[in-house]
Amino acid sequence: MKEILSRRFSRFAETYDKWAIPQKEAAKRLVEYVKPAGRVLDVGCGTGFVTSLVPEPSEVFGIDLSPGMAKYYSNIHGTCIVGDAEFLPFKDSSFDYVLSSFTLHWTGVRESIGEMIRVCRSVIGIAVPVEGSLRETGFPFPHEEEVLSAIADYEIRCFADEIPIPFRGWDLVRFFHYTGSSFNPSDLRIHTRKEVENLINSIKRPVFRVLFLYARVK
Repeated sequence: MKEILSRRFSRFAETYDKWAIPQKEAAKRLVEYVKPAGRVLDVGCGTGFVTSLVPEPSEVFGIDLSPGMAKYYSNIHGTCIVGDAEFLPFKDSSFDYVLSSFTLHWTGVRESIGEMIRVCRSVIGIAVPVEGSLRETGFPFPHEEEVLSAIADYEIRCFADEIPIPFRGWDLVRFFHYTGSSFNPSDLRIHTRKEVENLINSIKRPVFRVLFLYARVK
């Protein structure tokens, strides 16, 4: 699955910014909520929505599974490496803040959060779509309880809110396609055009239910 995701997100790095409107909104809300500063790691950085919002003079580093996303990020924001959120290639307590927006639902949540905690010396911040998002698609979004239980030993505050997806019909299909997120690990069949049309027509209110989390880990 990781190889598939890496290829897909690399392929659509150039179109991501135009279509990823909910993802951009989630990044904005996360940075406003957490208020990162100092040495910051952006996990699953993509094209750099979170990074672009971290106030100066912070020093921000990106890491992404996709070489295409990492290259795009580096051209705009600076240092980014290709790496796995479940196995962060950094020493313990390397960063003051570790943030991740719209990434953990593609990973093993417990493993990724554990790594974020390990490399952090202050606060982690997470924005992740959870169960209740796009129910009609059957995508296996994590439960809020799953995310919270992975960090239950620390001082946390959180809230959940809905972020609308401003597309309907075939534009909704284009949204999934051009953000690289049309892959559904719970449904690997190749669907007919009619099946896709029936699915998108069944989605009357396309929203992501997003959990925003602040945790002081050290």
